[in-house]
Amino acid sequence: MIMSLLSVVLAAAPSPTVPPYPESLACAAVTQSAAELAKAANGGDLEMTSFNLAFTWSFIVMESARLAGMSSAAAEADQTRERERVKPMLKAGDAATVALLASCAEGHSDD
Repeated sequence: MIMSLLSVVLAAAPSPTVPPYPESLACAAVTQSAAELAKAANGGDLEMTSFNLAFTWSFIVMESARLAGMSSAAAEADQTRERERVKPMLKAGDAATVALLASCAEGHSDD
C-alpha cells in the first residue's frame, strides 16, 4: 500500500536514469533481505544503514517498474517473491548474493 502511494509521487517527479527493472528488483530484494536480517540480529531494532539502502532501492524498483509499464501491485509481488528467495541465500553467506549486496550498496552509496 505504501509503495503504491510512493509510486504516485514518483510518477510526478522527474525520472533520473534508473537501472532496468530486473537489476532494480534484484537490488531491492537483496537490500530488503539484508535489512530484515540486520533487524533480527539487533533484537528487532532497525539498523539504519541497511534500512536506508533498502528504502532507496524500494523507490528505485518502483520507478523502474513504472517506466516499464508495470503496476505497483505486480512490482510489490515481485519484490516479495524475490526477497523470500534471496534471504536464505544471504543468511547462508552465498558468495554471489553477498557480492550482489555489495554492488547494490556501492551503486547508491551517495544517495
